[in-house]
Amino acid sequence: MKPDAALRAVQHLLQARHFEAQRLEKIADAMRPWTTQSAIKHVEVKGQHLDSHPLAGLARKSQTNVLPLVLDTFSQGMKVDNYFSGQGHTTAAPWEWWQRNRMDAAQTGIIRAALRDGVSYATVLPAMTPGPSAATASGAFIRGRSARQMTALYGEPLEWDPRTGGPVDPDWPIMALEIQGPMIRLYDEEKVHFIGTKTQPKTSLGWKDPTYTQINNFEYIEGRSHGVGVCPVVRFQDRMLLDDEDETWGIIEPLINPQDRLNETTWELMVAQYFTAFIQRYVSGWMPKSEQEALRQAASDIWFFDDKDVKVGSFPAGDLKGYLESRRAAIQDLSALGQVPPQNLGLDGISNISETALAALETGKERKSSEIETSLGESFEQMLRTCAHIVGDTTSAQDFASEVKWRDATARSFAQTVDGLGKLSTMLNVPDEVLWEAIPGWTREMVERARRIAAERDPLRGLFEDGTPPPPKPGEGNSVGDEAPSVKEQADALGVLVRAGADPDAAATYTGFEGLPFTGAIPVSLRPKVDDAAKLEDKG
Repeated sequence: MKPDAALRAVQHLLQARHFEAQRLEKIADAMRPWTTQSAIKHVEVKGQHLDSHPLAGLARKSQTNVLPLVLDTFSQGMKVDNYFSGQGHTTAAPWEWWQRNRMDAAQTGIIRAALRDGVSYATVLPAMTPGPSAATASGAFIRGRSARQMTALYGEPLEWDPRTGGPVDPDWPIMALEIQGPMIRLYDEEKVHFIGTKTQPKTSLGWKDPTYTQINNFEYIEGRSHGVGVCPVVRFQDRMLLDDEDETWGIIEPLINPQDRLNETTWELMVAQYFTAFIQRYVSGWMPKSEQEALRQAASDIWFFDDKDVKVGSFPAGDLKGYLESRRAAIQDLSALGQVPPQNLGLDGISNISETALAALETGKERKSSEIETSLGESFEQMLRTCAHIVGDTTSAQDFASEVKWRDATARSFAQTVDGLGKLSTMLNVPDEVLWEAIPGWTREMVERARRIAAERDPLRGLFEDGTPPPPKPGEGNSVGDEAPSVKEQADALGVLVRAGADPDAAATYTGFEGLPFTGAIPVSLRPKVDDAAKLEDKG
């Protein structure tokens, strides 16, 4: 794309960004804490929008924003823990670039932005530093970006009007725009274009002003070729929907109205509490002669009046029960609409329940999380395949059977989980190494460490399935100074092979006892051949 075409593309994307920014600003405003200036506006006190209102401070305190808590509830349980190759249950090679880009921590921002706004992005570009091995031509550099920072333009796999152009790959954007202060980056299938702005609005909503989108407000700086072959931007969506369902994205936007109702109910509760929560006394038919007399009368335990027409009484305290019930109902509605367990939002009445009942309360949340993980997982896999393409790993780049593994964060008892895993191993013969990955709290590194320790304890770890010893690894074995296996270790390995039914002479060769004579005795764990067994049986 030439410089003048890049500037026109920026103008086009900024116009599209304005419409997207309206929805994103609404979500961001719902997540922010109220200020004294904005509190009166939020509770919609008629005719009052100034912080000078006597109840402005009370309005600010009435905000009971549970939307950040809803976001934390889902995002804290979504962590990618491994990336398996489609060729077997082994960690795929592109996982190296996940670790080198510190994605264990950086994934949090990508996931939270996708949950909050419904979409987030990651740019995958060749890194400035080379890879760890000489065969690696370059490295892959990953950066997460939210929808408030980036706008991407996608096409259709089949154009509705074939006269307007050809089909495009919907997995990759046609172009993407990233804004960071006065600087703009435009991504296409060939280059990253760096563009500066002479003046820019204070907020993203200001780009609707034609003053900021005029061509002379932009300055083309340079374009750098990335060589990826596609626009190097991967989109993350909380769900991939059809038709007009995508008008509402993310988990926050559908909860804004219930959140407003909760804030309004809390505001009315606090106003009622402020003015009517205490009993107020009154006196009719009498006026104090001075301020001192009024204070003395107010402090007295017993009041005396000469006039028989004087009446004394009190106003009852306001009943706040209705407000409290309405507030509880608002939280329950928000919990149901967001599929968030009620105990996570602070509702009482849930105590002394079993672990099974607690897990049942989490069912709705787990189902929603699983649906979101399916969509985000496809994007993470696309991102890692792009890393493999950048570094020249064609096999991994074409491995569409690969998949990411999400860390298990379900609400289950640790003892119950371990008991179930043990039954899978003993009753269904599921390999232990596979079950280790399902242990709650075990990361990929812990599983790999357990596998290494188990391999070191296995006396047959030096043999392949066909019985031939593996070639020594670089720097290991068959070198001067290496410690040879002890005779006991070799004998243990020989015994295991013979008891397993291996040919004794072949087993002796494999374990280093070539030429060792055997007595011909049969281990008790083996059954003799049919002819030999017939001779040994008692005929009576």
